[in-house]
Amino acid sequence: MPLDNPFEKYGIKRVINAATSITTLGGSIPDQRIFKAMAEAGKAFASIPELQVWAGNEIAKATGAEAGLPVASAVCGLQLSAAACMMRGTELEKYKPLGMKGWSHITMRLPLHTEGLRTEFIVQSSNRNSYDYSVELAGGRFMEVEPTEEALIDAYDQEKTAAYYYTARNLKGSLPLEKVIEIAKVNNVPVIVDAAAEIPPRRKLRMYMDKGADLVSYSGGKHLAGPNNSGLLAGRADLIKLAHLQSYPFNGVGRASKMSRETIVGLVEALWIFLSHDEEGAFNRYVKWAEYFRDELSKERGVSTEIVYQRVVEDGEPMAPFCALSLDESVTGVTGKELVTRLKEGDPVVYVLYEPEFLLGPCPGKITLNPQYMLEGEHPRVVEKIKRILES
Repeated sequence: MPLDNPFEKYGIKRVINAATSITTLGGSIPDQRIFKAMAEAGKAFASIPELQVWAGNEIAKATGAEAGLPVASAVCGLQLSAAACMMRGTELEKYKPLGMKGWSHITMRLPLHTEGLRTEFIVQSSNRNSYDYSVELAGGRFMEVEPTEEALIDAYDQEKTAAYYYTARNLKGSLPLEKVIEIAKVNNVPVIVDAAAEIPPRRKLRMYMDKGADLVSYSGGKHLAGPNNSGLLAGRADLIKLAHLQSYPFNGVGRASKMSRETIVGLVEALWIFLSHDEEGAFNRYVKWAEYFRDELSKERGVSTEIVYQRVVEDGEPMAPFCALSLDESVTGVTGKELVTRLKEGDPVVYVLYEPEFLLGPCPGKITLNPQYMLEGEHPRVVEKIKRILES
C-alpha cells in the first residue's frame, strides 16, 4: 500500500524518519490536540509578554524551577541564558517585563557593546558541542579549560566570568555536572545547562534543577513533540527575568527569534501531553518495532543485527531502543555509507542514524534504525527498501 505524501503537490518527497528528531526534518510529529490548541489561539489577539509569563509558570511547574520562559528553540534558550548572565549586576535588574518600559538602551548593548560586562563562559574542552556558539551570538566568549577541578577553579575571574557552561550529554573525560555546580557556587557564578535532547525520560525535566543548575534549556520540538520552533528555558527567577527582557517581543538579542501566540500555546499543550503520556507503553512499542527490524534484517546474508539502547547518562536506565546493523561488505557488496546514501534515493526517502554522519548515533560504525519517530505503515517499507538494496 502506498504511503500518503502530503507534500507531493509541492513536488517534495515524503521522508521516513528512522533516525531521530532531526531539526532539518521538522523535529517531531505533534499530537493533533496541539494543532487544535494553536488554532484556538489564532482566533484572537493576546499580550505576548503576559502569554510568556503564563507559559513560563507552566514550565516552572513541570521542571521544578523558580521560573520559566518559552523560547524559539533550545539554542535560543542558551543565547538568552548567556545574555541574562552577562546582564547580572546591571541596571537591567530593576526592570520587569510587564508594565514597565525604557530598558531597550540596556539590552541593545548586546552582542557588540559589552564594555564593563562579564562576558567569559567557562567550559571544559571535552564538553564543547556544535550548538554552544549560541553564547557567542549573545556577545559572550568561551574560556575553554582542561576537564580538571583545578582548571575550572583557576579559570574564574571576578571581573570577567559570567557563568559556567555545561552540555548534558555523555562526553568522555568531562567532570560531572555536580562537580561543576559545586565549583561555581563557591563564587556565586551561575551554571547554564544545555539539555536540548535530554528527554525522555520525563523525570529529566526536573533532574538538572534538582542538582542545582541555574538555567536549563530544552528543545520543545524534539521528544516533547511540540512545534519545531519552540523550546523551554527553566531556572532562577532573577535570571529568567533578565532572559525575558532580552527576548521577543522586546528589543534584545532574542528579538529575531519570534514565537507566535499560537506557538506558545502549542508548546504548553505539548508539555501537558508529555507529562501525562504513558512512557512505559511507548517504550514497549519501540522495543517491539526494534525487534521486528532485527528479526527481518538478520535473514539477509552478510547482515548482523542487535538491539541497543541509548541510556540515561546518570544511572544507566535503558531508553530509546534501536536496531543496529553491521554489514560484511565482502558478502553484501555494499558499505554502510553506501546503504545510507541509497536509502535517501527514490521515493519515499529513508533517513537512518549512521555514526560518521549523525553524532547522535549510539553505535559507531553501525547503521541504526530508530522506531521512535516512525509512523504507521512505514516499518515494512524500510525493511523492504533495505532488502532491495542489499539484494541488488
